Amino acid sequence: MLKTIAELVQAQGHLVLATCAPDGAGCAPHASLMAYCPSPDGREFWLATLGNTRKFANLTANPRASLLLDDRQGGRTPGKPGLALTVEAELSAFADLLSEVVARRALLERHPELEGLLDQDGALVLRLVGLRYQLLNGLTEVFSWCP
Repeated sequence: MLKTIAELVQAQGHLVLATCAPDGAGCAPHASLMAYCPSPDGREFWLATLGNTRKFANLTANPRASLLLDDRQGGRTPGKPGLALTVEAELSAFADLLSEVVARRALLERHPELEGLLDQDGALVLRLVGLRYQLLNGLTEVFSWCP
């Protein structure tokens, strides 16, 4: 199943980022469809956003997030179940400027349409580190992995 997780992370281009920050009444979840680029080992997810967004405000207040990736073609082909991967992740600073530059270049190579966004004032490349992975294969087979 680790191979399936790695293949899914590397193959997909978009994920749903779910963030949550206190709003006075507990927690107000917020979901965003995001283009992403995984690190080569699939344990980091690099995303672009602006610093004035709700998702970034949520991550600043609460660095934990949930990522959802899926195989949209699975389940439609006989004998091939659909895959859904939930990743518990945490916002983490890049180790240094070079690491951030590498992530930005990789993100732009994978998603050139993000160039206009990343050229704006206040644009950021986020580094979300995967803490726990849960793969749903079909409707009932669940596999969990903590790196």
